[in-house]
Amino acid sequence: MGFLFSASALGAQPSGLLPDAPQPAAKWSYSNNGNVTPDDGQSTGQVKAPGKPDPGAASSVSHASFEKRKWARYVDPGERVPRLSRRDKLNFWLHEEAEPWASAPAFIAAGFGQLTLGDPKYGSDSGAFGERLGAAFIRQASMRFFTNSLIPYSNGEDPRYFRKAAGGYRSRALWAVEQVGLTRRDNGEEAFNFSNIVGHLAASALTPLYYPRGSRSTHTVLLTWSTSIAGSAGNNLFLEFWPDAVNAWHRHRQRVHSRSSRSG
Repeated sequence: MGFLFSASALGAQPSGLLPDAPQPAAKWSYSNNGNVTPDDGQSTGQVKAPGKPDPGAASSVSHASFEKRKWARYVDPGERVPRLSRRDKLNFWLHEEAEPWASAPAFIAAGFGQLTLGDPKYGSDSGAFGERLGAAFIRQASMRFFTNSLIPYSNGEDPRYFRKAAGGYRSRALWAVEQVGLTRRDNGEEAFNFSNIVGHLAASALTPLYYPRGSRSTHTVLLTWSTSIAGSAGNNLFLEFWPDAVNAWHRHRQRVHSRSSRSG
């Protein structure tokens, strides 16, 4: 499973404090101090692309420090974030593994496998769940290592997800799914998401090394790969829309507090 839920999304701010959001065509570039900002191609440094997020689908900005935002799974439109050095990229997957949410995908995958008795075929007894869980942890860690560390380290891709956070829900959902096959390089250029597509394939190709004998096949490798790509799309959708839910909750709390203050 490729779901990598971001704990940093929980620190969203109300939409009234949010920056302008870029249109899909906007490029992202790093300024001289290592920050990544949308670039309209007409000037240098920090430039905000035209367009504003919809009030009901606003981008969030984390309360985390500038340095900690380096390790975030997503980047908001107009947000300044540190550039990832090659050493940072090698450590990126370790920061993911250390997050409280990191084990959730493994438990979900192991539970689903236990219910469907699919690959890896460990059986249906209580011990089988533990074996599936162990295999899921290995698979998930190897996928994070290849897709978010080793290959980005090698080819200059940025492993973070760049939210659209503007427009209708359909266009944003399409954007999120498209980012499975598209990414941004360190120079801000859009490129084929080699690290995501090939990284998941490389990790899937390792499964015969630790799967039981009945699941060591090309079919299982390809099935694992396709499932992980679908999981990557689901992860992008989560990162695209989850901050909106957090912002809606903030606005609700603000309204309740405002009514309480007036009534008091």
